[in-house]
Amino acid sequence: MTNLSFQKFKNQINERRYIGPEGTKEFNKLSPKMKSAVRDVYTMIDKASDPILGKIEGIINQVAKRQGVKVSDIEDYFDNETIK
Repeated sequence: MTNLSFQKFKNQINERRYIGPEGTKEFNKLSPKMKSAVRDVYTMIDKASDPILGKIEGIINQVAKRQGVKVSDIEDYFDNETIK
């Protein structure tokens, strides 16, 4: 992920943890397969116990493998979503 401040990233993950990705410009740009992968990431984040930040990389890796998408594509989505 790019040089996003840790606090900003933490705040945005916690906000999205409850509202999800639907409706954002970046999410709407994704292919159906990537949308499914991103939804899976959020579902796993919602189910994970705190502290969540140490688990995000593992969650992204699991989802990428299960959905057949690149880890870098999921990371790029989160970079684009949190930077804007």
